[in-house]
Amino acid sequence: MGSHVLYEKKGYKAYIILNKQEKLNALEGEMYHDILGYLKEADQDKDIRVVILKGAGRCFSAGYDITAEMNMTLTPMEERNAVQGHANAARWQMWDMGKPVICQVHGYCLGGACELMMPADYVIASEDCQLGEPQIQFGAASVFLMVPWLTGLRKGKEMMLTGEKINGKEAEACGLITKAVPLDDLESYVEALADKLIKMPPEIISIQKWGINRQFEAMGIRTGLGVWVDYSMFFRYMTTPEIEEFSRISAEKGVKAALKWRDEYFAAKTKD
Repeated sequence: MGSHVLYEKKGYKAYIILNKQEKLNALEGEMYHDILGYLKEADQDKDIRVVILKGAGRCFSAGYDITAEMNMTLTPMEERNAVQGHANAARWQMWDMGKPVICQVHGYCLGGACELMMPADYVIASEDCQLGEPQIQFGAASVFLMVPWLTGLRKGKEMMLTGEKINGKEAEACGLITKAVPLDDLESYVEALADKLIKMPPEIISIQKWGINRQFEAMGIRTGLGVWVDYSMFFRYMTTPEIEEFSRISAEKGVKAALKWRDEYFAAKTKD
């Protein structure tokens, strides 16, 4: 597997570590493939009782690698199959596996990274981290629409229709994460939680986790998220003059320049 995702075992704990620090652990297809493989490996390992997913360096992950996305030549159907086969397969593996998964978040947790952390059983984040799905600002859509299931309708729409980011304290308050703690306490809190889970009977943990998740599946979470992936592929066909110009500037000058252009463009439109 690739070097951008590391796998380590310490006693009863398995660590899956995002390690593309030069790009703030930005995700791409091969990394999702590796995450999926490591989750399966940990689930099948009788010596492992808890999995910790975290990022090396400055943040958990800044989201999907925009450079990789702009160079993508897949058709919408090919992209759908890739999303289902790798990215969302890794997310559902966390949901389905019998062992608890703790996601440890610091710095940025945006876009695809935010979607990656949501199916974890616990998300412990630093109070000052930044979470959200800003891709709508780039003319793209979420491919794992779990936010409203966790936050409720109003907060879900507030986040998903604007792409605004929230910090760890706000994320805890609205139910997006389990707990926000000071950055200096983050690792020790996660390790203490993992130590507590290790002491629980693993068979009962598995059954209890599955029982809780099946309640949400009975309410339609898996069907709804699956149908949404099909709909989201239509965004590849949709374009406006603003999206085309944003994409052009992003390709030539980078995303920051494109965001600056967008803000100036709509500020001028507002004055008109």
